[in-house]
Amino acid sequence: MSFVTNSLVGFLPRIRLLLLFFLIFWCLSALLLGLHTLSLKRNIKQQRLHDTVSALNRYLVLNRLPSDLQITPQHTPPDDLDFIRISSGRNQLLISANNTMVFTGLVELSPRVDGTWIDILHPDKPGDWILISKILADGSVVQAGKNDSALGLAIYKKTVTIAYFLFFLAILPSLCLAFILRFIMGRPLQILSTDLRYALKHKQGILRKHTLQSQDLTAVHQLLEQTFSQNKQLIFEMQSSLDNVAHDLRTPMTRLRAVAEYALQSNKDDPELYRSALSDCLEESERVLSMLKTMMSVAEAEAGTMRLFPEKIDLVETVKDVMGLYQYVAEEEQITVSCAFEQSPLFILADNTRISQVLANLLDNAIKYGHESGYVKINTEIKGTEATIIFFDDGIGISQSEISRIWDRLYRGDRSRSRQGLGLGLNYVKAVVEAHGGHVTVSSKIREGSRFEVRLPLIASGATGKTKIAK
Repeated sequence: MSFVTNSLVGFLPRIRLLLLFFLIFWCLSALLLGLHTLSLKRNIKQQRLHDTVSALNRYLVLNRLPSDLQITPQHTPPDDLDFIRISSGRNQLLISANNTMVFTGLVELSPRVDGTWIDILHPDKPGDWILISKILADGSVVQAGKNDSALGLAIYKKTVTIAYFLFFLAILPSLCLAFILRFIMGRPLQILSTDLRYALKHKQGILRKHTLQSQDLTAVHQLLEQTFSQNKQLIFEMQSSLDNVAHDLRTPMTRLRAVAEYALQSNKDDPELYRSALSDCLEESERVLSMLKTMMSVAEAEAGTMRLFPEKIDLVETVKDVMGLYQYVAEEEQITVSCAFEQSPLFILADNTRISQVLANLLDNAIKYGHESGYVKINTEIKGTEATIIFFDDGIGISQSEISRIWDRLYRGDRSRSRQGLGLGLNYVKAVVEAHGGHVTVSSKIREGSRFEVRLPLIASGATGKTKIAK
């Protein structure tokens, strides 16, 4: 049952496309037949009208019309005219050789009516008469008529019948053309589908090439190969990042387990021992929770749902607080951390906790990837309506091939893999700064150091609504 359902799901779109092509070709054939029929109708009318006018002109040239409107045998109309009517004032003379003709309609018919395929009884409706009206030099009006039902009108009706027959007959060629077009359009996709199955089956990142491959399909092949390559690289980086995450989480979890087992296995009735074990367990669990919280914050930032609690804060004091937290870490690494403030205080509207985490991440990276006896300098400046925090260091630096990717989630450069970390810090930094309506940039050189610059709107800009804060 499932196989039948899947087959129908894949079959119905093809049927709809085929039906669409068929209707297009069928309507196109109807349009062509309609245009041809209208053109033929116009030509027949013009030709029959021209013939009737010529017949009337010949009659007027060969016959002198009686001024007293008295008919004589010489005034018999020619074979290509059914009647001739002469009107002079209120007097009329009707000349006709058609004994079966009904003249009642001519009584009410205006002598000035002319045109093709007119109904004599109802001139405003289509009929089978061709009428010609001509004003003579003496002011009288000559009207000639010819019934065209057996000639021009008959040809037109026969043409319409043939057109209807051809319209229904066009169903077969329209259907064939629809099949051909559907096959031509679907062939490249079938080839591409086969190549994709082959590449996925053999786990290759390169699609097979075909000699009859169109230029458009070649471009699609190249894009798919790039996608394969990017996915392969992404999987590699994700695996590497997950290994780092697992390593960083395994260490505190192992210590937590070891401390707990040691306390449980101890036979000493010493409250301080258990108190110390519980304290160590809390410390390690806090470390794990901190890692998981960072991951959740990054996920919220990428989804655009990060919650911020803005308040007026002094950026200078925040920088000093972060420097105080990392004072001992810097001393252990023998790295000098200094600062220079262009203006103090420097107020911005921001989430103090999030901004502190941003500054802490940047300072932690500068210390972590610095070298012994190195330095980290922190400057604050005002550029226009923005407060700028700049971190300088003389650490290992970042290569140009990696500098555009350091903001990616879980990405870690080749020289940073030997250091502990999740690859989330800079991704988190960028997300928080942009959530505050700011931006962060970096410039770096290998073995010369890096320069990170964070720009945030000043309090005046924040008050006018320029700070973008998700609540």
